[in-house]
Amino acid sequence: RKTILQHTTQQINKMKVQLSLYAKNLPKVTSLFQGAANPYAVVKTLSEDGKAVDVGKTEVVTKTLDPTWTTRFILEHDFETTLHVSVAVFHKDDKGEPKPMGSALIDVVTVADSKPFTVSKGMKGGGDLFVKVQKYEEKGTLHLQMKGTQLKSTEGLGLGILVKPDPYFELHRLTIDRKGWDLVHRSPPVRNTLDPVWAEAVIDLGTLCRGDMNLPLRIKVFDHEKNGKHVDMGEFQSSVNGLLASKNFSATQDINQADLASAFTLRIGKNKKEMGQVVVLRADLIGMETVARSQDPAPSEPPKQDPAPSEPPKQDPAPTIAAAPIVPEVAVAYTPPAPAPAPHSPQPPPAYYAP
Repeated sequence: RKTILQHTTQQINKMKVQLSLYAKNLPKVTSLFQGAANPYAVVKTLSEDGKAVDVGKTEVVTKTLDPTWTTRFILEHDFETTLHVSVAVFHKDDKGEPKPMGSALIDVVTVADSKPFTVSKGMKGGGDLFVKVQKYEEKGTLHLQMKGTQLKSTEGLGLGILVKPDPYFELHRLTIDRKGWDLVHRSPPVRNTLDPVWAEAVIDLGTLCRGDMNLPLRIKVFDHEKNGKHVDMGEFQSSVNGLLASKNFSATQDINQADLASAFTLRIGKNKKEMGQVVVLRADLIGMETVARSQDPAPSEPPKQDPAPSEPPKQDPAPTIAAAPIVPEVAVAYTPPAPAPAPHSPQPPPAYYAP
C-alpha cells in the first residue's frame, strides 16, 4: 500500500506522452484476388498486476502492407515505473472476421529515452512495428477547411476527360530533429472532381505543431486509388500561422467563389510543375486561451497588510499657568509651555496589484 507521500510524489511526476505507430513489411494474409491487406492496430496497456487495459485502435489504412496510421494515443505515466503497451495488428476483412497480422510488446519508457524517440521491433507473426513516443501538452485545436481548384488530372492517356481523380490531402509536420516529416492527418477523399471541397478537419495543435505556430508543415495532395497505389498530385509548405494568414473567402460567402489571391500553388517534381491551387476556406484556433488559463499557476493570495493605525488619543489642553507675583524692581516674564506636537497622520496602505 502506498503512503500518502508516495502517492503525492507520483502525481507530481506524472506527465502525458503521445504514442504513434507505423509498420513495414507486414505479412500477406489475404488471397491473391483480394490484393493487399487493410491493416489497423489495437493498443492496450498492461497494468502492474498484468491486466490489459484497452487504450483504443487506429483507423484502417486500405490496400497496403506498409501502413502509417494517423491516430495518436495519449498516455499518462510517472516514469518511475515501467509502462508496457501491447500492439496487435489486424487485417479488416469486409466479408469475415479480422485476421491477425502480428503483435509486439513495447516498453514506453525505453522509447521515450531513445533518440529520436522512435523504436522498431519485429512483431510476432511477421513485419516490423515502429513506435514513436513524445511528450504531449494540450494546446487547443485547429479547425481547418480547404478547397482545391483547377487541379491537374492524373489519369493520363487522355482519360482525364472522362475520369476525374478522387483527391485527398495529408498534413505532415517537421520532426524534432528537423530531418524528416511526421504524418499527422489524412483527409477522406472527395470523389470524381478537380475542384474538391474537403470536409472541415479538427486537428489537435499539440499533435500538429507541438504548440509552435511557425513549425514547418507539408501539405500533400493525392489521387486516391482503390489498389492503394495513390498518385501524387503536388504539395506546398506552410505553417499554422501561414494557414491562418491565408484564410480568404469571397465577399459573397460562396465557397465556389473563393478569392484566389492568397491561394497556395501545388507543385510536383524537380521542375516544380504547377498542379493547381489550394484555398484555405477556414482556419480558426479553438481552445488556446482556455488551455493557457488552465495551465497558468493560481494567483497567490495578496500579502496581508498591516491595519491602518488608529487615530492618536486626544490630548488634554495645555494647563493655564497663573502669572507669577511681581517682585520689586525685578519682573519675571511668563513663558508659556511649548505647544503639543501635531498628531501623526498615518500613511495610506499600499495599493495591491493582482498578478
